[in-house]
Amino acid sequence: MHSKAVYFTEEDDNMIIKHMKTYGKFTNRFVIINGLMNKKFTNSQISERWRNYLNPELCKDDLGYYEKVIIDDEVQENLMTRDTIGSRVWREVVRELFRLFGKLYSENKVKNYWNLKYRSKMKKDIKNDAKKANEKSKPKSCSSKYSKGKSKEHEVKPY
Repeated sequence: MHSKAVYFTEEDDNMIIKHMKTYGKFTNRFVIINGLMNKKFTNSQISERWRNYLNPELCKDDLGYYEKVIIDDEVQENLMTRDTIGSRVWREVVRELFRLFGKLYSENKVKNYWNLKYRSKMKKDIKNDAKKANEKSKPKSCSSKYSKGKSKEHEVKPY
């Protein structure tokens, strides 16, 4: 049974890199590598480690303006056809970025960009909604002939 927290050591990372050089072309490469590592991790954990951290082809640069535009467009397009954003969406976005720009970004980098943008947008929307609700609940000041600053002809005279 595997625990929830998964910690890869430098030795584990080096073993994955070494084995990927040998078995990287196999469709079941992560199953093979898992067996060679005595099932210390799940196949998915090894796959995710490779895709997000260890693959030497990963672009470590920050996302550029155009990459961000493509991410926004791709995620919005996927949201129209799906209820949620799952791992398949991030994989598709990464493929599209590679196709267009020739850079292989990690799924985590793409997902983190989107989530940070989405979260900050949600916070702004919530603040704006609260501000609008607050403005609606405040009584509006009304101007009348009894308001301060009006001309003398509208002044109320005491008896």
